Amino acid sequence: MDKKEWKIIDELRDKVQAISEQQQMKKKLANVMYIAVEFAYDKYKDGQNEVNAAIGHGYEVIENYKTESGIVVVLGLYRFGAV
Repeated sequence: MDKKEWKIIDELRDKVQAISEQQQMKKKLANVMYIAVEFAYDKYKDGQNEVNAAIGHGYEVIENYKTESGIVVVLGLYRFGAV
């Protein structure tokens, strides 16, 4: 996507947020995803790509935990109103 498309998406997201707040709808957690990102040179890109794809689909990082071989990223997908 180019800058113009991202700007439109951001503007629409802001409008949805404003409308939802006006209607007193609460943001609720709808889905949780755990993604392991290993720090091994030949494996880190797989986890990195999974995290980036999830963020691109609307997931937000909730937490991350260190492990001996990397990190586990906890992501949540939030929805407004009834879930």
